Amino acid sequence: MGSFRTLSISFAASLLAVTLVQANALAAPPSGVPNFTDPTVLSRFVPRTVSNLAGDPDFPSVLLTRRGEGTPQYVLVIVDARNGKETWSIREDAAVFYALFADRETIHQAFLDAGFAAQGQPSGRFLAARPERVEELVGRLGEDYLRARGIAGTGAIL
Repeated sequence: MGSFRTLSISFAASLLAVTLVQANALAAPPSGVPNFTDPTVLSRFVPRTVSNLAGDPDFPSVLLTRRGEGTPQYVLVIVDARNGKETWSIREDAAVFYALFADRETIHQAFLDAGFAAQGQPSGRFLAARPERVEELVGRLGEDYLRARGIAGTGAIL
């Protein structure tokens, strides 16, 4: 009886862990980042450029421009689209990087998913960088991308 109870508790705990990982992947973005899973928020922005991180279709990047006044004026989003499908969605796939721009040249803040940084998988928890540390965070994004793809060595990819 004790072993059945232990097995049941372990099974329940692993189901909870799987649920938490899936929920974290699409958790709310960091404070100050527009929540693009909300269609109303997404409608306030227009895609300006769509490309891929290091040319990799599993990591699409979208530069969005705000319609009208407001902050941020531009948002760069890099999505982890390793979803087993031929398509990706800014509303359904987990973001691993955000850069918020006050104008065309000024990055206000950047965020890198901590789980992606540590283990190559989105977690919904983000490391934040103010303008003076953005370059460092972008460099780390490149290293983490290479690690997530199983590419040995380091080097600039951006």
